[in-house]
Amino acid sequence: MGLKSIPPSSCFYTFQPLSPEDALEERLILDSTAWPETPLLPAPISLQQTSDPAHSTFTILPGRKGGEWHVGDQLQVMIQTSDFQGRPKKSGGDFLLARLHNRKLEAGVVGQVVDHLNGSYSAVFSLLWEGDAQVEVTLVHPGEAISVLNRLNREQPDRMYYKSLFRSGSLSETTHCSVCLRPTQQPLCNYTDLRTGEPWFCYKPKNLSCDARINHFRAGSKENFLNANDEKLFQRGVNLKVSIRASGPASVTVLPQVCKRHSGAALSAHECERILANQHPEFV
Repeated sequence: MGLKSIPPSSCFYTFQPLSPEDALEERLILDSTAWPETPLLPAPISLQQTSDPAHSTFTILPGRKGGEWHVGDQLQVMIQTSDFQGRPKKSGGDFLLARLHNRKLEAGVVGQVVDHLNGSYSAVFSLLWEGDAQVEVTLVHPGEAISVLNRLNREQPDRMYYKSLFRSGSLSETTHCSVCLRPTQQPLCNYTDLRTGEPWFCYKPKNLSCDARINHFRAGSKENFLNANDEKLFQRGVNLKVSIRASGPASVTVLPQVCKRHSGAALSAHECERILANQHPEFV
């Protein structure tokens, strides 16, 4: 059955009811990606009161074994954000990335970042290799910028736009597509997923059917969707994807994994590797 064009409208779709299993999966995904509440923005925004990576720091916390770390241990890092006047932040919501890596070994792992909602954050890394492990913490967006992005998602969901190419024989046309198209006199092609109810629409080509669609691509974004005040929060080299410095050492040396019998007697590295590979229950 071919796709049908439908009269123009604005965001007329409704989602299909989810099964109990799909509803649970959706809830788990939403909970795992939920963002902490971001600070309310004064009008106008004062850049001086927002998170500044140049005044923020991170600190590697001491290990449980007297400053030693072994493969299999976890490395903990505390991050304290401050504003442009050097004052510690009192709210959370910043978008931080924490990474542990060794360029020589081409090894790396991403840290799990926890927002304590008071301007401080912690990051935890699993230590997976021997040798040097360098910590990097990056401020991707301050919490205030996240507030702006949330507002834009509500007010301008179509600021990023997409297109599809329709072709039949030697005739081809390109039209705009989105989850929600603004109403015009032009009919729409409905490509909503029948199983999930996920919406997707394109304006119907003037001389081709909806079935003639052959591809899909991002076409760009609207210009000037940020006002001059908002733009302060998205400055490369200032508060957009900028590294945060360490207040002390930024790296640790990871020692070989320690393997012991339940009795506490240590094993050689060779014995440890052999036994752990076989997952022998006598050893930890």
